[in-house]
Amino acid sequence: MATYLLKSFGNSVAKCLKRASNCNGFGNIRANFHSTPRNLQTICSDRPAYITRLALPPDYDNVVDFMCDVYYKDEPTIVNMGLAGTEAPLVWRKMMDDLVRCGLSFIAENHEHCIIGAALNSPTTPQEIQMLCNLAKCCQTEPISKVIEFYAYVLDSARVWERFCVHTIFEQSSLAISEEYRGLGIAQRLIHESWILARDCGYRLFRMDCNNSYCARICRGFGWEEVWRIPFSQYVNNGEVVFKCVKEPHTDCQVFVDRLRYCKTFLLPYKKCKRVTPPPA
Repeated sequence: MATYLLKSFGNSVAKCLKRASNCNGFGNIRANFHSTPRNLQTICSDRPAYITRLALPPDYDNVVDFMCDVYYKDEPTIVNMGLAGTEAPLVWRKMMDDLVRCGLSFIAENHEHCIIGAALNSPTTPQEIQMLCNLAKCCQTEPISKVIEFYAYVLDSARVWERFCVHTIFEQSSLAISEEYRGLGIAQRLIHESWILARDCGYRLFRMDCNNSYCARICRGFGWEEVWRIPFSQYVNNGEVVFKCVKEPHTDCQVFVDRLRYCKTFLLPYKKCKRVTPPPA
């Protein structure tokens, strides 16, 4: 009896599937539907245009190549120096390589796992100023040497370490987005994730030097404090104006900082310095 019922049920199911596979009619209209594996696939159209993640050692060489291509081409200090369209020198590659090997950088990838954005981060101390000055002296190309000296000048003039009573700062040093992927919020997301990493690692101060006006707008949107600024046209080295090809809208170098909140999950409490010295004259 059980065998008969199973056989009868199987025949009924087969008949139903056969009817469904044909073109069934709805009134006088015939439905043109065929049940195939392709019809049953579900494709999500809301897949994100990019993903962000921490740059790992296998990514380092690709990140450096990306920064030498995209970042060097659009960096305002390079453009304002009149070096737009030139190839990144070896000293620039060394700077990018040193930054990414700190292990604190983030990258953005598209669907093909190609790098479309990068934020290079590093811990900085007052000794960084002398290191940049020494690097500038060893540089064989004079325009790039002046650019590196400008970076050292910004670090020294803002005096963030002294003003906020900290020895080591988490700095968002370099940021670049591929031209075809701009306007999607990638830069803001990379900066925000860098900030979260700095907070979770126990740094007390987050710093970002903005030579790009768009980055400065992002910092203001986060509510971070602008502590120092200089127009490129007013920077003078050895009595000579260095940036003679300043182009809108990237006309100023601005330094932003944010005092990171205490994270109970990972860190022990630390003493907070309430006294902040005024900026230098």
